[in-house]
Amino acid sequence: MSAGTPHKPYGHNEYFAALDGFRGLLALFVAIYHTIWFSHINSLTFFNNGAVIIDLFFALSGFLMFRLYGNKISDGASAKAFMKRRFSRLYPLHLFVLLLFVAFSVARLMAHKVGFATLDAGETLPFTPGAQEGWGSLLSHLTLTHAMGVNDSLTYNPPSWTISAEFFTYFVFVGMMLWARPKKTIHFIVIGGIVALIYAALSRLKPSLDITYDYAFFRCVAGFFLGLIAARLYGAFKPKVDGLKAKTRSLIFSILEGAVLIGSVIFVIYCGGKLQFLVAPVLLAFMLTFAFDGGVFSKVMSAKPLHYLAKISYSTYMTHVIISIAFSIFAGRFLSVHMPNWDNSLWAGDALLAVYLCAVVAFSHLTYHYVEVPGGRFIRNFKRPNLTKAVREKA
Repeated sequence: MSAGTPHKPYGHNEYFAALDGFRGLLALFVAIYHTIWFSHINSLTFFNNGAVIIDLFFALSGFLMFRLYGNKISDGASAKAFMKRRFSRLYPLHLFVLLLFVAFSVARLMAHKVGFATLDAGETLPFTPGAQEGWGSLLSHLTLTHAMGVNDSLTYNPPSWTISAEFFTYFVFVGMMLWARPKKTIHFIVIGGIVALIYAALSRLKPSLDITYDYAFFRCVAGFFLGLIAARLYGAFKPKVDGLKAKTRSLIFSILEGAVLIGSVIFVIYCGGKLQFLVAPVLLAFMLTFAFDGGVFSKVMSAKPLHYLAKISYSTYMTHVIISIAFSIFAGRFLSVHMPNWDNSLWAGDALLAVYLCAVVAFSHLTYHYVEVPGGRFIRNFKRPNLTKAVREKA
């Protein structure tokens, strides 16, 4: 592979460069969304309504799983191999960051015990009666069930609810590929109907799509199924698109990409609250337009820096909150002493945000190379010892 060749998934020839670039950029957007100090950037309405960005990740996951693995899951062995690979992708980093949050919880307990910190109004210390971070919620994180309605709030690493919801959505995907593989147009129409029913039901239960610890699984399934539909449409349109002349294709898709980008940003900014449950057409248009890598905006999103961000995007997504907390503690303990009015200036918040994002990228680089990759490799290569054989040899 040459230096200019995009990174491709294991054993696959298809690569969606623009969508991958967006994955890296949106991971940084999520990191900005979860900052807990004010700046010009995170004060924008786009970020205030930014929870809906997560649904694009779910749709992207469904799209990629169907395109890359849909024809490879045909029996129990291939299904088991798929789930093992997905578990190896998700769990090592999830466990590592969970341990960081447990260490932070213990540090909070010790800080209050020695008098270094005091309780704020309404604050409950971890592992004490009524605390959100307790043994039960810790067990739910260890078993990846923490977004399946077993808790009554987000606990420990807040963004990891998506990992819980997506992991169990993979079981739905595997079951579908084994016993109800969608092939005909009518099958995808039915899937679209299921998506519409899920969003309609969730809209009756919640004021917006900011759904996490309780009905997250259903939110994830809806987005994931939209990805399946986008993958089907992509396959149907691809021969026609490939038949276009290069200049014609570039012109058409440059116009489409610009329109979809503007429309998507307008949707996020102006369609908050209940209107977020109308996200399905926006997600479909976004996925289908940028999957072809045909226009000028796709070329921009295919740049090497964005693909580096895509490469470490899972680490960025999983680690940024603990870094945001560390920066907030630093600001409260140190900046407030030397710059008493720093938090009244959005420009100071911008400066802190810039340093924070650099720290997130740097830390994500480390966790990708020293936790995510080796941890995944360890699980993929792990084989249970043959106890029967060992007993026979001992005998």
